[in-house]
Amino acid sequence: MSREYPRAPINKITIRQLSDNKEIMGSENLKVRSCSLLRNSVFPEYVGSPHLKLHNIIWRHHLQNIYVVKKPWNSSVRDAMIEFIEYVNQNFPDINIIVSEDVADELISENIKISKGKGQVTIFTGGINDIVNKTDLIVTLGGDGTILRAVSAFSNSNVPPVLSFALGTLGFLLPFDFLKFKESFQSVYDLRSKALHRNRLECHVVRKKDLEERKQNDIGINELERIKRIKQYELDHYKQNHQSTMIHAMNDILLHRGSQPNLISLDIFIDNEFLTTTTADGILFSTPTGSTAYSLSAGGSITHPLVPCILLTPICPRSLSFRPLILPQTSHIMIKLSDANRNVAIKLNIDGIPQRDLKPGDQIHVVSENGTIYIPGKYEPPLTLLQRNEFDFFIEPGSKPPDSKITNLKQRGIWCVSRTENDWTKDINELLGFNSSFRGTKRN
Repeated sequence: MSREYPRAPINKITIRQLSDNKEIMGSENLKVRSCSLLRNSVFPEYVGSPHLKLHNIIWRHHLQNIYVVKKPWNSSVRDAMIEFIEYVNQNFPDINIIVSEDVADELISENIKISKGKGQVTIFTGGINDIVNKTDLIVTLGGDGTILRAVSAFSNSNVPPVLSFALGTLGFLLPFDFLKFKESFQSVYDLRSKALHRNRLECHVVRKKDLEERKQNDIGINELERIKRIKQYELDHYKQNHQSTMIHAMNDILLHRGSQPNLISLDIFIDNEFLTTTTADGILFSTPTGSTAYSLSAGGSITHPLVPCILLTPICPRSLSFRPLILPQTSHIMIKLSDANRNVAIKLNIDGIPQRDLKPGDQIHVVSENGTIYIPGKYEPPLTLLQRNEFDFFIEPGSKPPDSKITNLKQRGIWCVSRTENDWTKDINELLGFNSSFRGTKRN
């Protein structure tokens, strides 16, 4: 999946924080309200067959709240968004349109007016947490970067199904032409649509100071007591804000040297077994969805999104024998940043979004959202873990941590509304020019 980087708007007007009863009149026919007034999100069921690649999307309760995400500050995409909002408002009056605060700013600052005869249109906005809690369906208008930006808001929770329309540049998640948006949306509303499941990766960050504190506390205790403390430590973090150092990636997780002149040194472990120490510009972990993005440019393999795997691709390694790897989805990958690194700060990017810098001695743990089964006490655990049924049962049989949000394997990952089972094959031929012959050009 390719990545696009949105440009920052100029002279942006910041929308006021909306209270539950406050409204902002954007124009004569456009009204903006707080999305906290809406009911909480309802997730569909995904019904599949072992012989089919796609799953049917079935809502047990009516689809009601749609989060529309657009390519920012683009006039043609904005016009398409207004057309979509008008259509939904006129034909599906029970559906609520949610937009982010910056999109509400854009509509207000550009003095957008709804077409005459369409009546007054109400849209909803609010903080990102409110939007996440209210969204039933994500609709994106733009390219693959727009989809990444939309799902990144749901990094540590279930992601609603994604209906994407092609209004951007190169993209592998854009099966629908906006010219046919009415038919596409109608099929979703009528429960006739199908979705392709795409896995995410989890990135758990462990800081050196936390490791040292834990080791200091473990001095003088036996192995059984140490394991007991580890389990209690993990449980305590569940009960607190256990998601603070864990982020999901739809495309890739990148460790790189940034603007520093020196290469970085990384120790790589797979399932607690040492693999290698690499000296390189960086290293990249990708989902099959991300195999057509940075990983492809770095020499990684193109991988079908239904292949359960994790791609490990070195970025310009010093050793020419370090080739890209495709690892099982059940792999637990740990990267230790060697203390021998001369770089003070090592960059971490997740789906193209910069994270807090890492320092020598820090660790990152990369696991698949669906496939990895974590066994406490087998090796040094990350400080925080996503709640898994197996791990929850290990800590406290018959129960789960109270803060657990993702408990249904069917709802993990990202479900993208698709046209046919052959979208991927068509995309690598049309978008990548797969296995194209070289054609020379004549000079005048």
